Amino acid sequence: MDTRRIQVTQGESYMITLPKEWAESMGLKKNDSVNVEVQSDGDLLVSPVKKVEVPKDIKRINTANIKNENYLYRQLIGAYIAGHNMIEAYADHPLSNSVINIVNSFTQTSIGLEVLEEDNFRILIKDLIDHTELRPHKGLERMSILVRKMIDDVFESAVNNDPSYIKDMEKRDVEVDRVHWLISRQNNIYKKDPWLCKKTGSNIIELTNHIAVSRILERIGDHTVLLSKNLMTLMDEKKAVAVDKGIKEIGKEIMKLYSDSVSGWLKTDMDAAEKCIEDGEKIVAKIEKIFKKVEVDLETASSTSLIAGSAKRIGEYCMDISELTINAAMD
Repeated sequence: MDTRRIQVTQGESYMITLPKEWAESMGLKKNDSVNVEVQSDGDLLVSPVKKVEVPKDIKRINTANIKNENYLYRQLIGAYIAGHNMIEAYADHPLSNSVINIVNSFTQTSIGLEVLEEDNFRILIKDLIDHTELRPHKGLERMSILVRKMIDDVFESAVNNDPSYIKDMEKRDVEVDRVHWLISRQNNIYKKDPWLCKKTGSNIIELTNHIAVSRILERIGDHTVLLSKNLMTLMDEKKAVAVDKGIKEIGKEIMKLYSDSVSGWLKTDMDAAEKCIEDGEKIVAKIEKIFKKVEVDLETASSTSLIAGSAKRIGEYCMDISELTINAAMD
């Protein structure tokens, strides 16, 4: 933080000097103009009228010694989430087909990336998103809708004893992961560039809360996939009747708890969040009680236990969202 003393001109205008290092880095000279914008919180945002070209931010990944395809994919995701504007996969010999396929798969999965340049030895990927337009809270809204539909279809599958609702659940979870990666990426981009963060009307505390809720929604999506897998196993074995009965008893309550917790977060409604926590405690206790009464044999015991565990965790994650809502409301 650089503190500057206010001076008053003969015409009684208030004046401060600009930091020399910043002005030079922006290419500003005598008689150049700057924009001065009043922010909603009363702060002033000073920016040059003529933007200087920002140095290229390239994360280079040497694929030559990476034998594990999953490791390369994780590195690409890490570079994406870290907020690098460009990612280059390269080697000192022609890229293998497996590396090319992994990079292409990653580019198609991640939001906003396109291959900019490619030859036998390198692939350069660039972020084409305007991060002042696509903001994290919009991503959270989309995530919440995607996850809600997943949960709803799991319980519909149980009620109707119809596996068609949940056959593509893993693919849908990939879409949830894509949005979570983007929110994580934007969180890091805004932290590195306070000016960009300010321009979007966000602040560091808000960003921290967004990423926390995004992680929870991503975990709820994972547990919904686990629910669908274990339910599908029982359906395939035609032994889901007893478990279906248990799921039917708590399905609507979990759906309402999820909807109320997300709605409370989006509205920063502290009272609604407190009620969700109270309801959540009752639902979690009810899940434990219901599944203790479900009669299963040894073949279905494992799947039944995992279904109960995932349903319980979804309820607990909803309570976590509500706790974050209360924390945010107290800022």
